[in-house]
Amino acid sequence: MRGVFPSVFKALTATCMLMATTGCASGVDNLAPLPLQAASAEYRIDTADKLRIVVQEMKDLSSDYVVDEAGYVAFPLIKRVMLRDKTLREAEGEIERVLTSQNILVDPKVSIQPLELRPLAILGEVNRPGEYAFRQGMTVFAAVSAAGGYTYRANTQKVMITRTVNGKSVSGTATDDTVILPGDRIKVLERWF
Repeated sequence: MRGVFPSVFKALTATCMLMATTGCASGVDNLAPLPLQAASAEYRIDTADKLRIVVQEMKDLSSDYVVDEAGYVAFPLIKRVMLRDKTLREAEGEIERVLTSQNILVDPKVSIQPLELRPLAILGEVNRPGEYAFRQGMTVFAAVSAAGGYTYRANTQKVMITRTVNGKSVSGTATDDTVILPGDRIKVLERWF
């Protein structure tokens, strides 16, 4: 028994020293910070966004529309128009182009306002993981607050955000002050000690 204690103590000491020097990987240690251009990028339309589209001089076309799974909005008269990955201004221009090319209007004026943007998802070490409504200017802190706050096991220093940028999924680390975008997927990981 006497010889067991020193070897257990040495093994425990070595483990603690290893943890102190290398830390315990939380899953975000190898990720780079979320690119700034992704955070500041202009909003782009995607599936499930609800938009109010107003076409001057065409009350039949002016209405609320939801972007379908393929990225289209279905209009009376002009059928479907692809809006996915377009900014609001680009989408207005695309609808104007289609109206002109189909000889429906000579000089159309289109205005688009977002009504409901795709929700954000937050999972991991928060009290109420799930989907939440996006609000303009929302930060990671606001999203975590909406999800009931961090659990006692949460790594509160960094979270992982996955978002779609130019049609590709991009992941990176973020802090409480990071501004989020519609459709972001936030993962709060567990801290190890």
